[in-house]
Amino acid sequence: MAKIVVFGAYGQAGREIAAVAQARGHEVTKIGRDPGVQAAAEVAAGYDVAVSAVVDLSRDPAEFYTEAARALVASGAGRIIVVGVYPLLETAPGVRAVDSADFPPEHRPFCLGHAAGVQVLADSAADWLVISPVGMFGGTPTGRYRLGEVNPSDELTYQDFALAVLDELEHPTHHRTQLGISSA
Repeated sequence: MAKIVVFGAYGQAGREIAAVAQARGHEVTKIGRDPGVQAAAEVAAGYDVAVSAVVDLSRDPAEFYTEAARALVASGAGRIIVVGVYPLLETAPGVRAVDSADFPPEHRPFCLGHAAGVQVLADSAADWLVISPVGMFGGTPTGRYRLGEVNPSDELTYQDFALAVLDELEHPTHHRTQLGISSA
């Protein structure tokens, strides 16, 4: 079993990810609000996997997500899994949802902040994966999910999303990329 640290473990996605990891017998350390960038790097050191499900809406998104990504890379955790946002996924080859003309401008800074954090990961040598729920959270848990489809009107439960994260954590098949998770 893996030694896992979950940042943002008391938010909805992080709580479900930590719960599924514990139920599957992993050693899980749960971290709540941002402990500070340097502290995060120190906390994650020595872990097999660092999962980041954090958000700080009081800060500039680009600043926050680049600092968070740098801390995760600096920690030396064996694998980094970040809960991302679906507008960064491609809706067609080379076309992201966030870049479309009809994307709501008020959401663009937050999404581009996430993109800046992804770029930090991409520029590193770390084994990372950004895994994004596609659509809105809601519905009834099914115990199933789909990979790779981008349908913003889809509903996915936090429980089913957590299953996808843990399945990828236990059987890593996607590396150094972004992956969308939809309901089945």
